Amino acid sequence: GSAGAGCVHVRPVDGTALFSACRSVVRLAASLLGKIVDSLAPSITNALVQGKQVTLGVFGHEEAVISNPLSPGVIKDIIYSKCSGGDEREAVLQQELVIHIGWIISNTPQLFSGMLKIRVGWIIHAMRYELKIRSGEQPEEDIYQLSPSEIKQLLLCILQPQQSRRCWLNRRQIDGSLNRNPAGFYDRVWQILERTPSGIMVSGKFLPQQPTLSDMTMYEMNFSLLVEDMLQNISQPEYRQIIVELLMIVSVILERNPEFEFQEKVDLDRLVTEAFSDFQRDQNRLQGAEKQDDMSAFYNTPPLGKRGTCSYLTKAVMNLLLEAEVRPGTDDPCSVS
Repeated sequence: GSAGAGCVHVRPVDGTALFSACRSVVRLAASLLGKIVDSLAPSITNALVQGKQVTLGVFGHEEAVISNPLSPGVIKDIIYSKCSGGDEREAVLQQELVIHIGWIISNTPQLFSGMLKIRVGWIIHAMRYELKIRSGEQPEEDIYQLSPSEIKQLLLCILQPQQSRRCWLNRRQIDGSLNRNPAGFYDRVWQILERTPSGIMVSGKFLPQQPTLSDMTMYEMNFSLLVEDMLQNISQPEYRQIIVELLMIVSVILERNPEFEFQEKVDLDRLVTEAFSDFQRDQNRLQGAEKQDDMSAFYNTPPLGKRGTCSYLTKAVMNLLLEAEVRPGTDDPCSVS
């Protein structure tokens, strides 16, 4: 017969959603219980052996830098202290990432080329950004609901992105989150410092010419770490990549113009601000775009080309150099002897 009026209709359960929710709950429970993965210390050591440093902590907040092997107890204290105050699941997710990073860097170290510091919190930020890209107009997946194998695959994806399908904003977001620098980057910063008696500054961090050049050599790890420390205060991954691009441009300009030398402290933030203002003037003239503080359009512009970011950054650097006194050379055709 037909169902009676007193029958209870049960809505079918979405198995996938249920499993996803369970993973989130498991991570929450493990974090509340202060659980620690046994192989965490060896995984961090794997990264250190490859000449990397590892930082633990939530993106946008204070991080702890690990530069030598530590005991599991010390690592546990660092993770739970640096991940406190936010989502409790973060502490467990960071442990999972450390395990995956340790395995990948042992088997495929080239995926971490150009990365001196492996900032776990920033990598998680990159993974969230990748999920946002994939979702399009739909709500993005909750990273805490992904399975451990899905976390690993997502990590591999951002370490070897298919750049052809990404806009420049996305590329800079991912590379900036990974702290990935181009080949020869630290050597080029050294060469800039040789021509910058008053030093370099960005986001409140200052890199002096002296005693840096007299106390260190171009190729030693301590200098590379000093450069990374200078970049440490930058809060936006895409802005970090613009700064990296700017430093490469400054190096090329100085290399091609040996008569130039910066007379004053080089404020990288000021150079980017001038480049962005020039970019906005062109946008207003060509497209009628109004001036705004949001730099997304600038970040999404290719480096090369007639109105690429490199052209605006180069112009800002040249304006600063031309304000200074040109250092005469022995073969200066303008000098009269």
